[in-house]
Amino acid sequence: MAKYEMDMTSGNIGLKLLKFSIPLILSSILQLLYNAFDIIVLGHFSSSTAMAAVSSTTSLVNLFVNFFLGLTLGSTVLMSRFFASKDFVNTKKTVQTTIITSIIVGVLVSILGATLSKYMLILMKADPALIDLSTIYLQIYFSGIIFNIVYNFGASLLRAVGDTRRPLLYLTIAGILNVCFNLLFVCVFHLDVAGVALGTMISEAVSAVLVIMTLIRSPEYMRFSFKDWRIDKKIFKNIFLIGLPASLQSVIFNISNVMIQTNINTFKEAAITGNGVASSLEGFVYAGMNSVYQGTISFVSQNVGAHKVKNVPRIMFFSHLYVVLANVIFGSIILLFPRFFISIYLQNPTDQVIDYAYERMLLMIITYFLCGFMDVCSGGLRGLGHSSISTIITVVGIVGFRITWIYTFFQMNHTLLTLYISYPISWVVTWLISLIVLILIYRKTLKAEQASLQIEG
Repeated sequence: MAKYEMDMTSGNIGLKLLKFSIPLILSSILQLLYNAFDIIVLGHFSSSTAMAAVSSTTSLVNLFVNFFLGLTLGSTVLMSRFFASKDFVNTKKTVQTTIITSIIVGVLVSILGATLSKYMLILMKADPALIDLSTIYLQIYFSGIIFNIVYNFGASLLRAVGDTRRPLLYLTIAGILNVCFNLLFVCVFHLDVAGVALGTMISEAVSAVLVIMTLIRSPEYMRFSFKDWRIDKKIFKNIFLIGLPASLQSVIFNISNVMIQTNINTFKEAAITGNGVASSLEGFVYAGMNSVYQGTISFVSQNVGAHKVKNVPRIMFFSHLYVVLANVIFGSIILLFPRFFISIYLQNPTDQVIDYAYERMLLMIITYFLCGFMDVCSGGLRGLGHSSISTIITVVGIVGFRITWIYTFFQMNHTLLTLYISYPISWVVTWLISLIVLILIYRKTLKAEQASLQIEG
């Protein structure tokens, strides 16, 4: 296990953050690729109706997945701190509590999600022509969402101690299996939406089993055991205190995105299609920057646990630098070959669709580093233990600003550009507020740490 661990508190922190983030970036891109592959397979080997049925469930699926991804931050922060301070009694308790909680929650969500799938689609005013196929997909997907939840919680524990390589390996295996099963179920057995849902469920089950097996075989300080079926109440409470604000932020974000999408839907079909493709492609740029954000949380958390808060400015400097690099690298690739990437999603896209997609990508990708700046400052605050403050700032700065923008400036100038420009402006506002608050909290935390060390000395 030791060869997979990383001391994030000493040595060349910039290089270590880069080494930590690269496997995370690859993992995020893999997840995006094999999630997109469901729609691509249906689009090429089934019917446009089946593709539309699965596409219409994306926002609902993302709502649940992102909610639980937010909760994993609680496990990441606690595990990082306990590991850095060599509190191995609590690392063991954190592993047990995290995995048992993920299994229990996963079972409950699986049952409720599969049972209420059709009712949720009705509340979303899903197209009546698609609702039966969409329900089939969701029922199968939710039946296996426990595996997604267990994998993400388990992977968060491994990443908290610096192990980003094995979660990447397991996700690669799952991704390959997902592609193979999708092709098998759709092309050979003609199961359409049920086929891609089954492919996703089986591949996620494999990744979950691999993570659990890794934890079972880990050293005692982070070993999981089914025999010790016990949740530590204090750790359980702290996981939710740290992770729940990030989860709620994700939910509110989705609501604001639904509002923006509703306004985009007032334009012509070519604009809606172009926007959807562009948004999906931007996800690959965001994946790179978001991985740096996750690294920021782990690095700041470990340094807080090791009483080395003075390292936080260095972590933040390199986080901002790597965000810019990720934006430039991934953004340039997409902007240089827009027609090629758009054609992956659409067969024979019209020039009009390409123009609408490029218009959005040009503005968003060029300014996307601002979103990354905002995220890493948010990660710094969460690593310092102020998850709620980070959520309040982000919700007010992003969601509040965009809703205000929609009902003011957008109503006065009803164009896509007016709508899109709300993104970079909200990123700048939120980043600057987060940065100021982060500096103030860092100084306060540093003084408290120095005073504590003097007393101990």
